[in-house]
Amino acid sequence: MTLLLILSWLWPLLLAPLVLQPRRHWLVALAPLPALATALWIPAGTRIELPWLLIGATLGLDTPGRIFLGFTALLWLVAAVHAIRALRDSPHAGRFYLFFLLAMAGNLWLIVALDLASFYTGFALMGLASYGLVIHDGQRESLRAGKVYLILTLLGETTLFMALVLIAHQTGSLAPSASALAALDDLAIGLLILGLAVKAGLMPLHVWLPLAHPAAPVPASAVLSGTMIKAALLGWLRFLPLGALALPHWGWLLVLAGLITAILAPLIGLIQTNPKVVLAYSSVAKMGFMTLALGMLLIEPALAPVGVLALAFYAGHHALTKGGLFLGVGLRHTSGHQPMILAGLSLLVLVMIGVPLTGGAIAKDELKPVLETLDWVWLSAGLGLAAVVTALLMARFLWLMWQTAPHPEPGYRLAGTAWGLLIGVILVLPLVVALGGGVKLGWTTNLDRLAIALALGLPVLLAALQRPGTLDGMLDRIPPGDLLEALRPLPPLWRWSQRWMRCRWLVWRERLLGPRRDWIDRQWHATRASSVERRMARWLVAGTLWIGLLLLIGLMVIPR
Repeated sequence: MTLLLILSWLWPLLLAPLVLQPRRHWLVALAPLPALATALWIPAGTRIELPWLLIGATLGLDTPGRIFLGFTALLWLVAAVHAIRALRDSPHAGRFYLFFLLAMAGNLWLIVALDLASFYTGFALMGLASYGLVIHDGQRESLRAGKVYLILTLLGETTLFMALVLIAHQTGSLAPSASALAALDDLAIGLLILGLAVKAGLMPLHVWLPLAHPAAPVPASAVLSGTMIKAALLGWLRFLPLGALALPHWGWLLVLAGLITAILAPLIGLIQTNPKVVLAYSSVAKMGFMTLALGMLLIEPALAPVGVLALAFYAGHHALTKGGLFLGVGLRHTSGHQPMILAGLSLLVLVMIGVPLTGGAIAKDELKPVLETLDWVWLSAGLGLAAVVTALLMARFLWLMWQTAPHPEPGYRLAGTAWGLLIGVILVLPLVVALGGGVKLGWTTNLDRLAIALALGLPVLLAALQRPGTLDGMLDRIPPGDLLEALRPLPPLWRWSQRWMRCRWLVWRERLLGPRRDWIDRQWHATRASSVERRMARWLVAGTLWIGLLLLIGLMVIPR
């Protein structure tokens, strides 16, 4: 049991240097297997102490951690199988697999880490290694996306490090219990929320997501959007004092930030033409929805036992479905079985928007007790609007997929089979879990909102079919990385203001000091000369002392 918990994250780390050789690329697919076995066989509540690791590590699985480990390992496995074929002809495939395994190791490590030091180490390893995935092809846009990603990642990790140090200090433990977390002050909680908000992609810290996803290869985009951004949610669930006390001010902040993100992100995504960018904005919106639900748990601590498991289940549903959609984008371009690919993508879209009897409907139904605990009309209206625009966004994605011209390549049979099995798990597993646990199947979940989305989307679809190009003027009006484009004029403006201030300073200096310039120069040279003399005097004293010390040492070591 101890060995399996350690191998769940250490095994990818050990394989990382081996995959640099082309004949060993297939080892990538073996890396997630110990983690998947750990999630399936090791019971929740397992905990081991490793005093020799870092400054003393605690590894284990609680129930949310087991859910996170299961869907994370499964998606990394399917993405690895896809990557083996997708990057077979790439000259830098070995480098990609190296960063891929390092990011995988960090992602799996932070899930089984129950102490602060191990969580941060895994989180930092995952974040820094993902930079190599974003800039893999070396194109100009990829390098720009990597630069934005790296800057925000380092800022987020620095903030998170300060938060974890404060948590350790205020709780007196590197593996604090839920009751001990009640001692946290607002500074520690604020830094924890801010540090993880970057990885979660909350607005306005989301700008790296729509830039990184189109830049990274498809397997990297699948795990970036599917599993890595969920690390932020796991960190909040593990280190915020959920259920221990009410924090309404922080809860309100998360509710508002989540609701704004869940509404604005799909609206921006609707006018994008790159399918991966559309999916990126969809991920931002879904993380906003999960953040909103987390805020409700901070407002009403009594909901924590139900809400934490519901959030973990929802995160698993979104991770597998979104990862499947990204992998489907790659197969739409390269696979030879296009009718099956389009059918699979259509099923995943239905799951994502929460059609009844799908995992999306069941996951949202599980969160209903959390979202409806407070009778806020404005919140219900906001959530309804978010659901409608999300459904329209996924319809937009499916339209782009139907318009995509494929270029089939041989050798994608194994990748397509793994993708098909993933879709089977997405369709069947939630139903099995729901029926086995007595959970409602969500017969009517989202029906009203889907009807509204259909009523809004059909006229637009008919207009696009009858008059192609009618809406082209709206497309890509807001480029990926929206806020960065708005801030693009600031650096030139700053440089111009610096030059203007320098010119003004030279003019005023000449006006004020011109008549006394000769006297100032004489005083400056005299002062400099005296300072040089004082420095030489100090060197003379210091040199004399050193010579005396060397003579003393020589007298001591000379044999008598």
